[in-house]
Amino acid sequence: MKCQFCGRDHVDRVFYINWMGTVYQVPVCAGCLDKMWQQASAAGKTEEFKSYTGWWPGKQEPRRLGDRAFPELAVPGLINRRKLKALKARLTEAAEQEDYEEAARLRDDIAVIEREVCAHGN
Repeated sequence: MKCQFCGRDHVDRVFYINWMGTVYQVPVCAGCLDKMWQQASAAGKTEEFKSYTGWWPGKQEPRRLGDRAFPELAVPGLINRRKLKALKARLTEAAEQEDYEEAARLRDDIAVIEREVCAHGN
């Protein structure tokens, strides 16, 4: 998926905007997100930026693409399959970046969800 702002292929973060009752998912790369933070800081709008994006420099766990990309009230099998797909994408990314601890954690999370999906036939 491409960054909404610069068009680069590598998107590692996402934020959501509630505009007039409709929630939009905005994929963004780390560089563009940092630039937007700098602009918000310069304009004195850091609190608004935090509330819109759910991210700020120094935050421990930035939201990643796929974290909330589906409705909470969806069929449980669909929720699990989408979580599985998002986790597998994050696993690939962690392996490419040689973050083996994160990759191992994701591998374990994937195994748990795969057991649930196979056990329920969803």
